[in-house]
Amino acid sequence: MADESIRELLSKLLKRRDELRLESEALEKLIETYRQLSMLDKEQDLPQLDLWKGSRSRRGRSAYVAEMMAAARRQILSEGRPLTRSELLQRLEAEGYVIDGSDKSKVLGTNLWRSRQFQHIDKRGYWPVDTPIPRKLGRT
Repeated sequence: MADESIRELLSKLLKRRDELRLESEALEKLIETYRQLSMLDKEQDLPQLDLWKGSRSRRGRSAYVAEMMAAARRQILSEGRPLTRSELLQRLEAEGYVIDGSDKSKVLGTNLWRSRQFQHIDKRGYWPVDTPIPRKLGRT
């Protein structure tokens, strides 16, 4: 009995470590993105780029979408199961991401597909292509 609870605790600790590692990687990418944008502004003497508001340059949009895809990946892995577009949309907007368009779910789905970072698992949602699908889910 005690051996079983130790294994369960160890399993939870290992899962949390992986979640923290993924979050740390996402933060590093975000920091690098902002550093690059900051250097771009200085080099080209551009006005300060505000990623949280409407008009974004193509490069700014690409960086923003890459950052959002990293957040989507983090959300999916922390949940431990595929997430649907509506679930991802709700979570990303709760984190402060702005998705433009009349059909936000469709816009998000298009970005997930274009990124080539996710696979769609029928009737379940999106899962990162570089991460094995949990056995309990399998392919349907």
